[in-house]
Amino acid sequence: MRVPPALSLCVSIAVAMALAGCEAASEPHVLVIADNVDPSSLNPLLAHDQDTIGYDLLVTQTLVGLSAANRLVPVLVTRIPSRSNGDISPDGRTILYHLRHNVRFADGRELTTSDVAFTYRAIVDARNPVESVDAYRRIASLRTPDRYTVVVRLKQRWNAAVAELFAEADFAFGILPAHAFTSEDVTRAAWNGRPFGTGPFRVVQWQRASRVVLERNPYYRPLPKLRRIVLQLIPTTQGSLLALRAKGVDVTEISPVQVPEARAIPGARVVITPINGVYLLMMRASARPTNDARVRRAIAAAIDARQIARAGYGVLHAADSFLPPVFAWHDPGSTTSDAATVTRELSAAGWQKRDGRWTKAGEPLSVTLTLAPERGTWMQLIEQEQLRRAGIDAELKPYSTALFNAPNGPLRTGAFTLAATWWIGAADPEESVIFACSQRGANGNNSMNYCSRRFDTLFEEQAVTADPRRRRRDFIEMQRIVRADAPIVPVAFESNTDVVSDRVTGFRRNMLMYPVGAELWDSR
Repeated sequence: MRVPPALSLCVSIAVAMALAGCEAASEPHVLVIADNVDPSSLNPLLAHDQDTIGYDLLVTQTLVGLSAANRLVPVLVTRIPSRSNGDISPDGRTILYHLRHNVRFADGRELTTSDVAFTYRAIVDARNPVESVDAYRRIASLRTPDRYTVVVRLKQRWNAAVAELFAEADFAFGILPAHAFTSEDVTRAAWNGRPFGTGPFRVVQWQRASRVVLERNPYYRPLPKLRRIVLQLIPTTQGSLLALRAKGVDVTEISPVQVPEARAIPGARVVITPINGVYLLMMRASARPTNDARVRRAIAAAIDARQIARAGYGVLHAADSFLPPVFAWHDPGSTTSDAATVTRELSAAGWQKRDGRWTKAGEPLSVTLTLAPERGTWMQLIEQEQLRRAGIDAELKPYSTALFNAPNGPLRTGAFTLAATWWIGAADPEESVIFACSQRGANGNNSMNYCSRRFDTLFEEQAVTADPRRRRRDFIEMQRIVRADAPIVPVAFESNTDVVSDRVTGFRRNMLMYPVGAELWDSR
């Protein structure tokens, strides 16, 4: 919708007021990034949204990183553990990590294996509401025979271990400075207010619901080119785009529908980064009406992913599986709606169509679609209309992003019928952990409460097999099981879209949306 000039001026003034008091985006060696999510925590163990997880990596670092070319790279270790270099045992259960020497936290203390051990203990400590601990429960023991060697012994072989443990995975748990905490219970630690780690920057100011200010770590090498990074909270992408146009910020993420507007801004460029992520509708498999697989299949058949992708201005691609085609093991399926499938499945489930609406026992087929609207609701509005055309009522129910993803939010508590969300995978295709039966419950990632024993068997097999061909076959069959049972509707394979001022150099992300090479970022 085109904004009337008077309204546009008012919005610009409001944005300017929101930015009052922060550094001008034109200041050399200062980068102002619009952040649309008000973080609930800056502690990497407690962060629950992808933006905050990524920005935490500017402060704390993982042992293993992911390059802009989406390859595993050593960060706090001297090399990536592998069978060929002897750091992974023949049985695949023992992994050696060799820490780099003379890596300093931002307070000058040296990183040692005691910090890695402390971080591990904090991750698995039940007092900390860590959103995803499944990977670390696979560890049988973690030993530190000296200051620079970490020995991880797994309960069983796990093919994804190096890409998941202490790595830039779907959750990235940077190494915490053990000396800054009094116990493994990190929930109320003073460090959380001004976090520091081994990363290129440290937090020097956090004004809640306003901004986070980072300054460079003087012990980081090479010394970062930027003196300061300001994460300025602007609740909507439209507001942040207006702020960029007014030179109040240097970088902002936008939604696909804003691409034409962004490309028209002088002195800025649109940077599109394909990511290992998929927009999807999760369906609650344990609550009516979506506890019936026939209803779920009907809802999936009512969604036309191609229509949604066409509205994405080249940023989105129609999705047909939970596994994106960034992996060679992607198994293609249908991406268009199918009215005949809707009729067949709902009729078999006892629903009748009257006056264009599906009903049973006098009650209409109705679902609630929960969402976090900070980045727009255009996709959910299309989905709502597609469901309506198929004879299914859908009510939109918005939440803030922080609450949507929080432990007491709708995803974790199951307070949804359909949930419009996105899943960011890792460097390994084992992102499908969200469907595992063991991940059901408040502390798991299976928000749908879906369970397939055959899926679990294949999932467990792919994790331990030494045969990559067998692992590929397992993933293909898992995709077909999910397609048949329909606990989700894959909607669009995602790209991250940033608008970047031309005065900024070096700004990059990887396929997990995480910043890459931040020490080389600069602004003129």
